[in-house]
Amino acid sequence: MNEHRQVFHAGERRVQARAGVPEHYLDQVAPYVRDRMPEQHVAFFASLPVLFMGVPDSDGWPWAVVSLAPPGQLCNATPGELQVHARPALGKLLGLDFTPGTRIGVLGLDLASRRRNRLNGTLLAPEAVAGMAPDGLRIGVDQSFGNCPQYIQQREIDWAAEQAKALVSREVALNDEATWNDEEARALLAQADTFFIATRAGELDDAAPNGVDVSHRGGRPGFLHLNADGSLSFPDFAGNHFFNTLGNIELDPRVSLLIPDFITGEALVLKGHARVDWNPQRAALVAGAERIVDVVPEQVLHVEHALPAQGRLIEPSPALEQTGDWLAPDEAPVPLRRLRVIDKVRESDSITSFYLAPWPQAGQEREPAEIDAYHPGQYLTLRLVSTPRKPLSCGEIAVMRSYSISQAWRAGQSAYRISVRRDPKGLASRLLHDEFAVGDVLEATPPAGDFVLQDLPAPYVLLSSGVGITPMIAMLEALIQQAEAGHPPLGEVVFLHAARDGRELAFLDTLERWSRAHAWLHLHIALSRPSAADLVAGRHQSVGRLELVSLVGSLPELASSHVYLCGSEGFMRAQYAVLLALGLPREQLHHEFFGRGSLEDGEATAVALSADFQTSLPERTRVTFTPRVAPGQPSASAAGITRQWTPQQGSLLELAEQSGVNTLSSCRAGRCGSCALRLLEGEVKYPEPPQAGVAQGQVLMCCAYPANDQPLVIQTL
Repeated sequence: MNEHRQVFHAGERRVQARAGVPEHYLDQVAPYVRDRMPEQHVAFFASLPVLFMGVPDSDGWPWAVVSLAPPGQLCNATPGELQVHARPALGKLLGLDFTPGTRIGVLGLDLASRRRNRLNGTLLAPEAVAGMAPDGLRIGVDQSFGNCPQYIQQREIDWAAEQAKALVSREVALNDEATWNDEEARALLAQADTFFIATRAGELDDAAPNGVDVSHRGGRPGFLHLNADGSLSFPDFAGNHFFNTLGNIELDPRVSLLIPDFITGEALVLKGHARVDWNPQRAALVAGAERIVDVVPEQVLHVEHALPAQGRLIEPSPALEQTGDWLAPDEAPVPLRRLRVIDKVRESDSITSFYLAPWPQAGQEREPAEIDAYHPGQYLTLRLVSTPRKPLSCGEIAVMRSYSISQAWRAGQSAYRISVRRDPKGLASRLLHDEFAVGDVLEATPPAGDFVLQDLPAPYVLLSSGVGITPMIAMLEALIQQAEAGHPPLGEVVFLHAARDGRELAFLDTLERWSRAHAWLHLHIALSRPSAADLVAGRHQSVGRLELVSLVGSLPELASSHVYLCGSEGFMRAQYAVLLALGLPREQLHHEFFGRGSLEDGEATAVALSADFQTSLPERTRVTFTPRVAPGQPSASAAGITRQWTPQQGSLLELAEQSGVNTLSSCRAGRCGSCALRLLEGEVKYPEPPQAGVAQGQVLMCCAYPANDQPLVIQTL
């Protein structure tokens, strides 16, 4: 067994693997995690006037707290033991557990020199020790290691000042939406450039790695971001790749934060549940972030006299030059909303409907909220990550995909319905079908899309194949609702659908019921390869490919009709050509197309380019696709692929695909955001603003073009 298997627990190893940390790096750093303190750490701890500690309460919840004493009076240390003469002042308020055997995390931090060292250990029996205070703590060393000075702001603090003042605490009110009603707390958060986070392993047993941890986090003021729903988010910047904090969260989401104001001596003390968001698109919201950590608070305390007042900032950390601020709201991508799977219904052998309802915030007990209104034909863009039961098997990143809403909206509706075909090669569809169960939570953007049913005094033809039936069934249901309200369509409606056989055919019972109830609705189902059971049942109207030419007599006059078309790329191209040949005016054809190019021209790009935009493009630009380098990986392995871009090659996504670069894509029209990559050098531009929004430092590949002839460098997956 490699040595790092003994110093990192299962959660830390899991996160290290997900982050791409190579085994040989862990082998190299494992010896620096010792079971005894080296002499320089002994001297360092003995000199400190302050310790930051992670201590569990009686329920096992880890709390980040601080102990203070005049310099030279707080600690004594030996290689195997740290003696602390002053317990954390917050201990009684939080009900902390100081009984022998309790696991404790300790962070020694000298803000003036930016030096820090870590100790994780176990409380020992309070035996008589010379010079030990009656309520002192003896901590046996389980793990000892140093940390680099990254992200530590240099400060000058008189730690001996005002230590006699008693703590004054009050609870910060969180309303029903988990938002913060306390202006003082909001102001403290907005200026905070430092906080401390306490976490714990899943089991606090005798194994050295399975303890409580407290870590320092630093960034630009406001890097601990208060979201609209009351949750907090902070960027996880590059570090030593031990992933003690994230590894603990992997096993146990319970955390607490100590957020100090070094000027006033106040602090916010918060407990909540945390999760790590590995979506690179979200990480790009803060320059330098590798991932984002979200914390949903359950309790927040505002504490006065938690620290000495009048601390002075000497210099921000030089490492902050490589980081940024959170994007302004008008620069951020479309906000995501949490949705819970409340039902799964199998519609055919390959298509399953998912009912998605708004998810109440943690700790709230209320009925699901009403969903956002939408138009029939619109879609949701989902962000999918691994479920609690099974990790995502695709390099462990989140994926985004757009799915049509397969149900018409009605007032008071509490859930969306999407109907998804399981593609054996499709990452997102397999994840939905195989891993997401009732009760699981995902995230989605609000309904969007301009492929919507228009209210027109004309006949409608709804033409689809395969899973392309999903927007059509929503459109038809909207017409049914209008008819049942006393407003039937002014023209006839023909619903044409093609499938391979009855096992792949979804919603047939519903379609037949509607067609029997409404004389204005005409249904035609074509099965290209019907089974023997299909032939006996006789629930289809034709066998073989759906041929519009042979159905002209059954169709309304196309010159005055509006046709809605959705299906596979081959099906849509074929039907498009036939419809125009049969006399359908182009402006009366509405379609949802997710293939490459467009229906009008197979060589055109997915986003139409105006003449002015085309003439503004450079003649050529050198584009380099460089892979993300895992920590500890030789820099030579970062050699990328360099290609010369010309306007004839289309978007940057098309150039990447032509070059064999591994990219994700879905809508190919700037709507879903799944093709976003990090832009390391150069500038790009878009023929029109993408609907998905583009985070700072990213490029939305499917609709991006070089802005000039200066080289582009794009980081791939």
